[in-house]
Formats: sequence, C-alpha cells, structure tokens
Amino acid sequence: MICISIAQDSRRLALVDMLNASKQCDLLEVRLDRFGKAPEVGEILARKPKPIIFSCRRPKDGGDWDGSEEERLAILRQCIVSKADYVEIELDVADQIRKFPPAKRVISYTNIQETPANIAEIYAQAQTKNPDVIKIVTLVRTPEEAWPLLQILAKPALPTVAVGLGKPGVMLNVLGKKIGAPWAYAALERGMEAYPGQPTVQSLREVYHYDAIERGTRLVGVTGFGDREYVTVGVMNAALAQLGSPMRCLPLALGSVALFRKIIDAVKLTGVVVDQEHRGLMVSLAAELDPAAQGTGAVDLLLPKEKNWIGYNTLRQATVAALEAVLGGQTPEDRPLQGRMVMIVGVNPTARTMAYSFKQRGGAVILASHNREAVQQLAQSLDCRHVQFEALYSTMHDVLVVCDEEKDQHGKGKAAGTKPGVHAGYLKPGMAVVDLTAETGPSSLLIEAAARGCKVVSPRQVLREQIALQLQLITGKEVSRENLEKSLAKLLEDEA
Repeated sequence: MICISIAQDSRRLALVDMLNASKQCDLLEVRLDRFGKAPEVGEILARKPKPIIFSCRRPKDGGDWDGSEEERLAILRQCIVSKADYVEIELDVADQIRKFPPAKRVISYTNIQETPANIAEIYAQAQTKNPDVIKIVTLVRTPEEAWPLLQILAKPALPTVAVGLGKPGVMLNVLGKKIGAPWAYAALERGMEAYPGQPTVQSLREVYHYDAIERGTRLVGVTGFGDREYVTVGVMNAALAQLGSPMRCLPLALGSVALFRKIIDAVKLTGVVVDQEHRGLMVSLAAELDPAAQGTGAVDLLLPKEKNWIGYNTLRQATVAALEAVLGGQTPEDRPLQGRMVMIVGVNPTARTMAYSFKQRGGAVILASHNREAVQQLAQSLDCRHVQFEALYSTMHDVLVVCDEEKDQHGKGKAAGTKPGVHAGYLKPGMAVVDLTAETGPSSLLIEAAARGCKVVSPRQVLREQIALQLQLITGKEVSRENLEKSLAKLLEDEA
C-alpha cells in the first residue's frame, strides 16, 4: 500500500487534500500536529475517503506540535477511542496510550539526526509494546546508515515500515515492498514532501514501479541520486515492463565498497548500474573485466558471473555511437573519427574511457587539464598528446569532448569572476562537441556550440544509447530505441 501524508493547517484544507490524495493511494496519514486549532477527529473520520493514520508529532520527531505533552497525548487517546484505523504513538509514550480495538497502534521511533548504532535494540523494545505495526524513521545518507534497517527489513518480527530520511531512503520503499512491508509513505506532489527527498506518489508508481514489485521481483541496483540516475531508473523500469521482465531497479547509495558488496549480496542483485562518480572505484568489485573496462579502468555496469562479478564499460560504446552518428556514420563499420583530432578535457575515469575509445576508432587524441602531473601521466599511459588547459584554445582539433568541468587548483576559473570550464567563444562551425558533464539536458556549452554551428551530441542521445546497451547486457534482449526515447521525453518533461 501507499500512504500519502496530509499536512495542512486547517480541517477544511485537510479534507480537500484527503479527497485529492485518495484517488492515488491506499492509506492517508493526517498530521494533527499541523492543525492551527484543535482537530475535529470525529468529523475527519466521518468524511474519510480511505483508511486513516492519525499522527501528532513533536518537534524532536520532525513535527510541529507546540502545545503541552498532556494535550498531545489526550488527542492521540481521542483518536484511539474514536476508532481510527491507525494511530501513530511514539515508543517512549506507548505505555500511556493503551489498546482499544478496532483502532490499531503504530509504535514509532524517529531519529532525524542519525541511524543509531543500537537501532536493533530499539526495534526489539518496540516489539514489547504490543504494536500492530512498528515504524522506524531515521536519517539515511549512506549504505552504512541503511544497513541496520535493511537487516531489520530482511526478517521483520512484526509488520514493519522503515522510512529513510533523504533521497537514499527510497531504497527502503522498494525493498519494503519486496519483503511485504504494510505500506510506504509518499508525498501527494512536489512541494508537499514531509522531508527533503521524499518521493511523490507519482514517482513511486511511475518511476520506481512500486506496484509491480513483489517478493519474486529481481532487482538491478542503480547507484547515485542525481537527475541522470533518477531518469535511468525510470527509463529502465519502463523498458523492463515492456519486455515483460520480472526485474526492476533499486536506487542505491554507495559508501564503503566492502559494505556495498555485502548489501548487493544480501539483496541478491542481478546487476548494478554505476554512477559516474564511482566508476573507477567499483572496478575493485569485479573479478573479471570486459575489454573496454580493462582499457579504461572504469566500470558502469556489474553483472553476476557464478559467485563473482564481471565489470563492463558501456559509456565508451554509447558515446562513440552517438558521436559517430552526428559525424555522419551510418553503420558501426563506418569510421568517421578516423584521422580526426579529438580534444578531451579532464583526467578522470571518464576521460580515460573516452581517450581509449577514440584511439581505437582512429582518432588522434589530445588531453587537456589544469592538473599538469595527472594529465602527463594519463597521456603517457595512453600514448597520446597532452596540453595544459589554456592551450586547448590554440591547439587544432575537430572534436571537443568535455569529461570534467576542470576547475583550476583554487576551485574556480583562472580569472577572477569567470566560471570554470571551457569557454565557447573559440568554437567554429563544423566542430563536433560532446559534454559528458551534463546529466540529462544540454549544458550552456552545448547550447553555445549549437548556436555557433557545431555538431552537438546531446546528453540525451548518449544516455539513450547507454541504457540500451546496459539493458541488452542485463536481459539478453534488444530494446526499442524508440520506446526508450518516449520514456526519456516523458521523464525529462516531468523533471522540467
């Protein structure tokens, strides 16, 4: 089930939101701590369109209650006596509000500062309060903080809802559905989130495919919580549904590699799509690398092989395919990069990936960076030329590929008041420009390049090709580029 929280400051507005939200959820939570006046519990129950959870949260639990504790407990007792479907009661006051069927008690523990080390003990204590449901709410920013909650969710002693505050908390929504959690919380729409990063009911259903997830659903991890990763999850889930696959995506934070390995083994992931920041780091998890990953030292996809993982690098093939199409290539046998001068900005794993790939396709690669030592080392390892960042403007090249924003060593542009990165003023008509630092939409550099008559490879083209390649490796099936493009267009429109 999906529960939408109603956090209005008046009974009238709360009733309106309840009606609107009821069309999109199974359960409503009414936040009585938000009301400006004493709530009319009986009227709310009489007009409820769906089952209701009443809560009245203290400030230390993330609520807005500003009255006395005695008044708050009296309101919760009134909810119980009025036969509410559920009443949320904090663990430390659970003994002061006894059971009174048919109302069910949700015994909750909330910590908005951290996931405490003794959360298992707290969960055990909640079990002693004769709960109908246990609710655990803690701050979840990393796998280290999520791990104790995952262990609780794996074998819950009673119906248990785990809420992780922050974007990584959506992982607990998906896993909770898979293991049979009674419900997950969602916001009615953007701007109405109970906490930063809470998914809306629309994203929970249309992006994360909450309704399709069952115990038998196999999960593909997607690390990171940027716009690109959000869109990747949505497009992949739509494609998996179209293929009739039982797989869906699980958003994941990535902290310690050792703990991450425990998590992916515990959840029995069927693959991991790796975000850009961690592609070099995740090589250590792979017992075997495909040729592209070997040559670049970076992986963007991990797939299980027996008891180990094999690492793939799909970014290089996706970017090369998109660039060669813009340069006029009709088939993979065409080599429009042959003999072209390709300027690559950056010295990160993405830059290594692309330099290796363009050399294979016959391009003459030049690396540019503010980091003199790093660019020299990378150029030597790839047997190609390198220049200091400022020299890229006076060095002849046909293709520009930006892999890093390239701030100088002081974290800013060279001149005071300038922005870091490549200045578009030197671009000429006919040059091809790729900006791999752009997540899903065109960067200012790409917009300027298009205005100056350059051949632009959009982030959307690269992302579409990369998702197609990854899905083919994961499922063994060819996916429709047309369908991927439709999903991308819808998600990017919604984001805008």
